[in-house]
Amino acid sequence: MIRTQTVQLNSIEGVAYRQKLTAGGSGITVITANDKAVATINKRDGSFAHYGKVNEKVFTDEIFNEAVALTNGLPYRLLGSVQLTGFENKEAKTVENSSDAQEDTEKADVTVVCSKTYDDFIAAYTDKNGKFSYQLMNKDLIQFASKSKKVTELINDKRGDDEIVRYIVNIKASNLNKGLEMDDEGTKAFVELLDSMEARSAFKELKVWLREQMKRK
Repeated sequence: MIRTQTVQLNSIEGVAYRQKLTAGGSGITVITANDKAVATINKRDGSFAHYGKVNEKVFTDEIFNEAVALTNGLPYRLLGSVQLTGFENKEAKTVENSSDAQEDTEKADVTVVCSKTYDDFIAAYTDKNGKFSYQLMNKDLIQFASKSKKVTELINDKRGDDEIVRYIVNIKASNLNKGLEMDDEGTKAFVELLDSMEARSAFKELKVWLREQMKRK
């Protein structure tokens, strides 16, 4: 599956990870030694909603809020399912089934997360705590876009902000990966995966900047 590394929770004896749901969007999975629960994340406000059957007496809002906070900014990887086997010296012990990593996973997503282009892009905007910085990414993408003649042409042509974002991300990713550009399908999957990692829109600041430039034309 496409998910983050697991994080250990303090509000319950368990672990959590953020994942890209096969139905679309992102979700939070919380696992204990005896049970697990999943919630979807609302892209508008970052709130969560239970996904499927959830024992709300065990998996409280406090637990999901902690899981959302701890997994925020962790990059997606192609990883297998997780089982919590217990604790040793208060550290969670988990077992990962790597053989099922690609089950129910979109081929385009697998191609993205297993690529050097993705690794280089994530590394370029990862902070000292190992978390992907959307603030740093947006700042850099805006700086690039403000100097790009091609982006200016796209703005003058009144192209949609999603199309322009895909162009900017593709060129920046290419620059980080020695000039290797992605095709349209690959760029779309790349952008969608980055966007699904963030509780809200990953490119919010960049889109706001683009819309401001369009208003001036």
